[in-house]
Amino acid sequence: MNQLTLGEGLFLVSFWKPLILLVPFVAWASVISRVYDKHADRFHLNRRMWNVVHLSAGLVAVAAAVLMPVHGEAAFWAGLGAMVVILAGDLVAYAMVANKDERVPEEFHIKFNMAKLTEARAVKAAAKRQGKVELVVRGPDKQAMPVPEKETPEFEVRAAAESLVLRGIEFRATQADLAPTGKDGAYGSSFLVDGVRQAGEAMPGATAVKVIDFWKGAAKLDVADRRRKLTGDVTVERDTQKLRVRLTSSGTQGGMRLAMVFDPEKAVRRKAAELGLLEAQMAELKAIIEDGKGMVLLAAPSDMGRTTSFYSIVKMHDAYTHNVQTVEMEPQDSLEGIRQNKFEAGGEGPEYSTFVRSILRRDPDVVGVGEMPDEATAKEIARMEIERTRVYLSLRTDSALLAIQAWVKAVGDPEAAAKVLHGALAQKLLRKLCVNCRVAYQPSAEMLKKLGVPSDKPRQLFKKGGQVLIKNKPEVCPVCRGIGYVGQEGIFEVFGIGKPEAELIKAGNWSGLRAELRKRKLPTIQEAALKKVMDGLTSVEELLRVTAEQPGGGPSKPSAPKPPAPKSAPSKPAVASYSPKATRSPSPR
Repeated sequence: MNQLTLGEGLFLVSFWKPLILLVPFVAWASVISRVYDKHADRFHLNRRMWNVVHLSAGLVAVAAAVLMPVHGEAAFWAGLGAMVVILAGDLVAYAMVANKDERVPEEFHIKFNMAKLTEARAVKAAAKRQGKVELVVRGPDKQAMPVPEKETPEFEVRAAAESLVLRGIEFRATQADLAPTGKDGAYGSSFLVDGVRQAGEAMPGATAVKVIDFWKGAAKLDVADRRRKLTGDVTVERDTQKLRVRLTSSGTQGGMRLAMVFDPEKAVRRKAAELGLLEAQMAELKAIIEDGKGMVLLAAPSDMGRTTSFYSIVKMHDAYTHNVQTVEMEPQDSLEGIRQNKFEAGGEGPEYSTFVRSILRRDPDVVGVGEMPDEATAKEIARMEIERTRVYLSLRTDSALLAIQAWVKAVGDPEAAAKVLHGALAQKLLRKLCVNCRVAYQPSAEMLKKLGVPSDKPRQLFKKGGQVLIKNKPEVCPVCRGIGYVGQEGIFEVFGIGKPEAELIKAGNWSGLRAELRKRKLPTIQEAALKKVMDGLTSVEELLRVTAEQPGGGPSKPSAPKPPAPKSAPSKPAVASYSPKATRSPSPR
């Protein structure tokens, strides 16, 4: 019987095959440990469950690689392919589930873009060789702003300039402002988060001016011009995140002011079905649009979604079968298939009202007029041919009734104003409760009565939290950053104007018009807000903040009371223990 000696031993597996199998496995394990595990922990996505899922996927992948039921050399390559597919499937599955979870803000969604990752790494490497910065700033020419060397005054200005954007990202802000405080030449920063201004840090005047000059220079604006209103765009990049920032600088009594709007186009892009209209209101709006004649008022206070609704409603008309145009002073987004006419103020050009008249004389099917700066504009619209053109006029007012009154006053002729008016829509924005930390409570019968809600059966409402319990220890909610709210949604009132309403408008009978609108049983802004409170989308406190009493306003219910804190509740901020089932309620969306 022949026996093999040690020198005659055979290698049963090539040495390079295990090394090749390690490459995808190590890459997968690195992503899981360095990215996914931290991501799940940060947003409370059941970290333990996902670790079990990842571990199981890894074991299955290894088993598939070494136990592939194929003979010969093909077994190795088939096993390698199976391993790659399983590991990649695990990575994609987590990303898809996490990106759909409401607790994960959109800017923290997991995206696979190797080109951007490679570019970000190159930028980081370049930054390390110079001063350490977190942002890549690109001007209109797409060229990156050079990074100053460390320990220089220019680098300190760059760091202070970046801090405005970084704080804005941290706060989920839509706008950041830097302006004089009026005290000792100091400047203060502030951030607009879900429509509410949040105070930032103070900055010495000399530093603030240099920061403003830096951003103006990045946008290729005239740095020496410190009085006129100047607007420009820059792009800032942070790792794989990319933001477009619209800069507006202007002179004020105490110095210069800088406003930075983040992703202005994204802020106004929303489909009509996503605005927040209730079912009856959407049906009324569709009826007004199908009418296709006359003029419709679109009203909202400043920073209450007026431009978003203006664009969404104009886009409800088919721009490929109709001649749809807009008249705007500062377009916020490009509308596909729609001709946007920008009015350039100043110079020797026509007045705004003359500009609007020239557009209307071209016989378009639909015209959206973004502003009514003077009475002359209203008079030009009142003289339009109502049988051939639909006009949407955007106004800054609080309610549909106030918008109608402002329209009639501007035209100066109630009969002419009523003749062309076919509808009125008004809106406000309220903040949505953070579903990760909102706190449920049982309202009292007295509160429900004041809200106008039947108290014959128990109801559960929600209020803002701001904290969550993690291992029985209260911590700031990672989703809302302790604010208690995430995102905004519109509350509306929509009224078509027919002959009965037109007759009351001619007569200036506003109380009669209010009563006539009530007969229509269409929700008002206050009723729409109350519906969203009862559905758990927002809180009574937010309802009170947004729907203040409106003198001369549209039909409304009495103001709702502020909910008392539970007797056992401490004076500290409310804390919600994290539980997906407990924190989520039926959504009105």
